[in-house]
Amino acid sequence: MKLSLDEWRRARNKSQDEMARACGVHINTYRKWEENPANIKYDKMLTIVEVLNISLDDIFFASDTTQNSKTEERSVTA
Repeated sequence: MKLSLDEWRRARNKSQDEMARACGVHINTYRKWEENPANIKYDKMLTIVEVLNISLDDIFFASDTTQNSKTEERSVTA
C-alpha cells in the first residue's frame, strides 16, 4: 500500500511548516499539496523526496497494490 504525502511527512517527524520552508512555498500551498499531490511541480517533488529521504516512486509514482490485489482476488474467485 502506498503512503500519502502527509503519512510520509509524519513518519519522518516533519511539520507542514518545515516542509513548506524546505520547498520555498507558503504553508497553505504545502497543505493543498497534501490534499492533492497532483498539483506539485516536478522540482518541488524532488525537494520533498530529498527532505523525506524517500524515492519518487515511494510517493508520487507508486501504484496502490492493495486495490490491485483485491481486484485480482475477485477475478480469480468469480
